[in-house]
Amino acid sequence: MSPSEWFLLIIRWLHLLGAVAWVGGSILFLTVLRPALSGNPQAAAVSRLAGQEFRNLVDVAITVLLVTGVILSIVRLTSGHATVAYGVVLGIKIALAVWMFYLVWFRERRRPSTSGPTGASPFRAPARLSAVLTANNLLLFLGVAVLFLADLLRALFENALLR
Repeated sequence: MSPSEWFLLIIRWLHLLGAVAWVGGSILFLTVLRPALSGNPQAAAVSRLAGQEFRNLVDVAITVLLVTGVILSIVRLTSGHATVAYGVVLGIKIALAVWMFYLVWFRERRRPSTSGPTGASPFRAPARLSAVLTANNLLLFLGVAVLFLADLLRALFENALLR
C-alpha cells in the first residue's frame, strides 16, 4: 500500500471510531445506564456526572468526524467514481449529521420560557409521545440512520468502481 492509501485507511478508521464512540455510547447510555439508575436516589447526580463525561467524548467525536468527514468527502467526490446517487445520499448524511451537531451544541443553551400562560397547552404532545421524542432518543435515531447511510455510501462507491 502506498502512503496515501495508508493515510486514507487511518482517516476512515478514525471516522468510524468517532461514529462508534458517539452512537455506541448513546446506546449504552440510553439502554443500560438510564434503566439501571431508575429508582436510585442518587440517579440524578450519577446521570449528570456520566452525562458530562459522555459530553466530553461526544465533543471529541464531533471534531474527529468533522475533520475526517471533510477529507473523505473530498477524496470520494473528486475520485471520478462518485455518482449522482452518491452525492444525494452524501447530502442527506451530512444534513442529518449537522442536525445531530446542532442538537448537541445548542440544545443546552435553549431554556424554556418562564413567561407566558401556565397550564396545559393544546399543542403539547401526549406524555408518552413526548417521552419517546426526547433529544437523546432523536440523537440515537439520527446516529443509527447516519451509520446506515455511511454503509450505503460505501456500497454505492464500490458499485461505481465495478462499472
